[in-house]
Amino acid sequence: MLGVVAGLEPPWLAGTLATLVAFVGALVLLQAVNTNMLGVSRLGYSLTTNRQIPTALGRLHATRSTPWILIASASALALALSVLADLELLLGMFAFGSMLAFTLAHLSVIVLRFREPDAPRAYRVPLSVTVRGTPVPLPAVLGALLSFAAWVSVLALHEGARYAGLVWMAVGLVLYVAYRRRQGESLTRRVSVPASALREHAAVEYGSILVPVFGRPLDDDIVGTAGRLAAEDGQEGEGGPMIEALYVIEMPMSLPIDARVSDDQVAVAKRALARAKEVGEEYEGVEVATVMVRGRSPGATIVSEARRRGVEAIVLAAEEPTRVRGGTRLGGRGGPSDRFIGEMTKYVVEKAPCRVVLTAPAREEDGGPGKGDARGNGRAPAAAGE
Repeated sequence: MLGVVAGLEPPWLAGTLATLVAFVGALVLLQAVNTNMLGVSRLGYSLTTNRQIPTALGRLHATRSTPWILIASASALALALSVLADLELLLGMFAFGSMLAFTLAHLSVIVLRFREPDAPRAYRVPLSVTVRGTPVPLPAVLGALLSFAAWVSVLALHEGARYAGLVWMAVGLVLYVAYRRRQGESLTRRVSVPASALREHAAVEYGSILVPVFGRPLDDDIVGTAGRLAAEDGQEGEGGPMIEALYVIEMPMSLPIDARVSDDQVAVAKRALARAKEVGEEYEGVEVATVMVRGRSPGATIVSEARRRGVEAIVLAAEEPTRVRGGTRLGGRGGPSDRFIGEMTKYVVEKAPCRVVLTAPAREEDGGPGKGDARGNGRAPAAAGE
């Protein structure tokens, strides 16, 4: 492209277009690098979960959930290859790997038609012929033949890629056999590793916890959960863990945010906060601060206060989802998550700047919110997100 624009007249136009082409080329290369890194991380993660390479390579980052060891290793290898400055070798190796990958992908489509003929498929390749009662897609057969022919041509025409690619394959096979033998696993049997085993668990601290309360019997459970977490985190010589009990007074859009609040609402809020302080400070070394705030939406207000106060966790009682059916557009149930939590809880989990610890919503048979004592019904807290 630079050669084309360099021949244009007048010279100022050629120079401008050459700069533009170089800039666009840099953006395209950056996007290509990003795409390839996504491919490396996904392929490598799949290899680790199937025990084809050591699982330590697929270890996920504690907060970003990315296979950072794989990405760093691939980046270092790419940097080392770029130092060679042999463009023909790099292109040949790319063609070697891509044509082999395309060949295996097409063959996989064909093999799966025989091994798993009844598996649900979102899309079926058209133009199939029946072989022993199984439809075999002709495009996959043609693709396998053509990509294999292209791979053979790379072996024949690119000497550097031929030796480098075959050595790379040989090293990979040797490492695979050695790893499987060391683990005592079969070379042909599929072995899966749970995704949770690859996640790094960062040390969790609960020095400051935000606990929204709503003046319901379930508040005692929530504050108690926060109190246990805070008490476990307390260390000698520190100021002590802090629970910040928050009561949100929801102001309707028809009123100013600073409109007068009825005495009954204020009294309910004060009772809820006083009860939260009483329950929370039953735990040794735990201090409870109380605050009453106004907001248009409880969920947005909770997230805003958590961000402003810099808390390390939010302990929240998940409210039940609406029983209205007809989809989310009608205020009813929508996706799978809507069957378990309501809109406020979902908003807090998605938007919170810190870890969110949820407890299951009270069931009617347990005496739901506002009905009897919600304590001792067997609900266990669970970390919902970060």
